[in-house]
Amino acid sequence: MSFSGTKKSPLISVPFLKKRLRRITALGFHNLTVNEFYFTIHFTLHRNENTIAFYTSESIVNQRSPEWSYLNFPTNVQCLQDFFMRVWITSSNHSHLFLEYDIHLDDSLIPDEQKNEVNKDNNSLWLEMFGYRFTDTNEENNIQENDTKILLIDKKKRISFTKSYNKLSIIRMNNIIHAIRTEKQASLVYLQRLQTFFDANKDYLSKIKERESRQLHIENLKKYLHFQTYLYQQRLNVYQQKQKNIEDRKNQLNQNLSQLIIQQEVIHLYHNNLNQSRAILHKLIQIISYRQKKIMNEIYHYIYPIDNNNQNEYYIANIKLPQADDKIYQSTLFREHDHEIAAAVGYCSHLILIISQLIQLPLRFPIDYYGTSVIKIYDYSLEMNEYPLYPTSNLSAFRYGFYLLNRNIGQMMYHCRIADRNTDIRNTLENIKELIEQYFINSTNNNKHYQNDLSLCVSFI
Repeated sequence: MSFSGTKKSPLISVPFLKKRLRRITALGFHNLTVNEFYFTIHFTLHRNENTIAFYTSESIVNQRSPEWSYLNFPTNVQCLQDFFMRVWITSSNHSHLFLEYDIHLDDSLIPDEQKNEVNKDNNSLWLEMFGYRFTDTNEENNIQENDTKILLIDKKKRISFTKSYNKLSIIRMNNIIHAIRTEKQASLVYLQRLQTFFDANKDYLSKIKERESRQLHIENLKKYLHFQTYLYQQRLNVYQQKQKNIEDRKNQLNQNLSQLIIQQEVIHLYHNNLNQSRAILHKLIQIISYRQKKIMNEIYHYIYPIDNNNQNEYYIANIKLPQADDKIYQSTLFREHDHEIAAAVGYCSHLILIISQLIQLPLRFPIDYYGTSVIKIYDYSLEMNEYPLYPTSNLSAFRYGFYLLNRNIGQMMYHCRIADRNTDIRNTLENIKELIEQYFINSTNNNKHYQNDLSLCVSFI
């Protein structure tokens, strides 16, 4: 179908009112010849007859002159002028193609208000743009008018070339005319008889008409009832299927719930066991901590006691150990007291190893201690990484080893949160004394209830 006409629309003179697909605000059909009693209708738009639809309209039920408005076309096709339309009819049994239109929105379109005659034949399409309605021109009537003109011209030409009628032809024509008149008179007579019969039996014929109309209405109601029964059966089947699915899902959820309850009980038991184990572990840690501090207290008081005098000189196991910055390490007196210094440094090294093992802290500078006077300390960041912790002929090596020993003491103090920025790591015995008294002895005295906990934990285990 092509939208065209002989008159020009006044809208053509306005340059911005271009006839495009996006300008269509409504469309519809006149008098669709649909034979179904219950049906739905919708249309699809295509770029051409060989492409898929880029727009599908809403479905309208039981309307033989349907209308669509508020059309929302895709953005990429709103500027189309030529497109293809298919109209689909869907009944209770199937869906089929009803009409096809090839639409051209050219400048020859004129509104219906400017036409001499508007085409409202069966299955005719109309569009609404710019507030005007445009109806397709009846091309069949135009073709018939053109054919009629051609036939008239040909007839005039043939008349000018035909021969005159002879006598037999005139007699035959007169006989035909007489027969036609006779048949016409006979048909008038039959018509009068039929009218007389109809007038005489008017009540009877009206009853027949009423009966036939009632039968037709009954048939339509039966079809409608059959269709509604079919729909009800379909909905009932769908509802039963949904109920079955819901019941199966409910059973499945109940099974999952029972499994979750069992798992929750198992997790609860496992959680109780973990709490009991954690409590036992906590008690064991307290026992171990208390025992370690008690051992360290005994070592500090009975094995390696650290004391000082009024001159702030510190002794370990009654052996004096000068501080790292003492001048004795730079004088000749150092050789006279080398055995005492070696013993005191050995005691310090042994005590530092014991403390590092109790607090489980690896030393930054490992100490090689085997209970002899040959004690060594290592600094693996240097090429020469072995340094003695006893007086030797190489006094600088001993002093550096003594410095590394003080670094280990500072490491343990920082780990136990006793040292700060003002701590002097050169005070060897003073730092060890402060570490043992604050971390081991004072904490044990402040927590005397550990003894009761110890007895309770041992009885519980």
